[in-house]
Amino acid sequence: MKGRVVAIAGLVAGLTSAAFAQTLGAEAARTYADFQNLGPHRAFAIAADGKGYLWAGSGGADPATAVTSVLKSCADRSKSVCTLYAVNNIVLNGRDWKTAAPPALPPIGRLRPEPYWENKGPQAAAGLIVWSHGYMSGKNATESAPQGWVGRFTQADYDLYRFDREWIRDWPGDATQLADAVRQAKAMGYRRVILAGQSAGAWVSLAATMRGAPVDGVISVSAAHHGEVKDMRDVSVARSEWQQVVKGLKPGPRLVVVNFVGDSYDVGGRMDDARAAFAASGAQGLVISDPEGFKGHGAGYDNSFARKFGPCIQAFIEKGVRQAPCG
Repeated sequence: MKGRVVAIAGLVAGLTSAAFAQTLGAEAARTYADFQNLGPHRAFAIAADGKGYLWAGSGGADPATAVTSVLKSCADRSKSVCTLYAVNNIVLNGRDWKTAAPPALPPIGRLRPEPYWENKGPQAAAGLIVWSHGYMSGKNATESAPQGWVGRFTQADYDLYRFDREWIRDWPGDATQLADAVRQAKAMGYRRVILAGQSAGAWVSLAATMRGAPVDGVISVSAAHHGEVKDMRDVSVARSEWQQVVKGLKPGPRLVVVNFVGDSYDVGGRMDDARAAFAASGAQGLVISDPEGFKGHGAGYDNSFARKFGPCIQAFIEKGVRQAPCG
């Protein structure tokens, strides 16, 4: 009997992902739909009993960590042999994930395509979403993962590029070059361009828009530029410069700004500043301030935030619709 179980497990492990694609049960299909709405690096595995397991939000130059993590999670929880089904937005169909990497599109100015990600190009894609990461002094963040809600846009056929800055020494230059890259992307044929980022990446996305980047939307999560409050000599400088940015945003693109309670980089009052600036300028702005259940500067990386707020963020950016729980 034991030998028969082993043989069956080996047979299941040998099935191609194409076979699994045809026989996904309702539970696995729901898990896979959740997987598709989350950000890279991500990986999806199928257990011998047909259940699906996902891992999303791993950093790195490639999806290796996500692959290792999902296979271990699947094996530990299912107590069975598991098969890798998809990596990022590539269904493997039985291929080794390392050889199934899609060809990368060329850079757009200082933007580079998300590694191991199949982009469609400006004519075929619905648009382009540009992720700008946060920054910590002395740490290279260019291999950090985008936040999970980015997957809402890639699932809607947006291409995914990154604006990577290993070190941040020239804020005005970075903002100008990001704005220039957006102009280039529009000239290439991308119908819509969304800038999205966290911390320093959120700030530079707003600053590029203030400098005239022809974007259709901006998603700013935990914007920061001046370090932690405890290290600031004068918190009024950070508040004043934030006010200059939000007041400088002209009507046109839809703007989402998010802030969390307990953010050690937040000097306070900035969401009120944003509301007042948007009301005065007529900009279409959505302010998500201190959502319940999420705390700290990095709370936007929690995939539960992506699941809860991703749909309403996307609805506002794409259609201007304000829906719960965003407001």
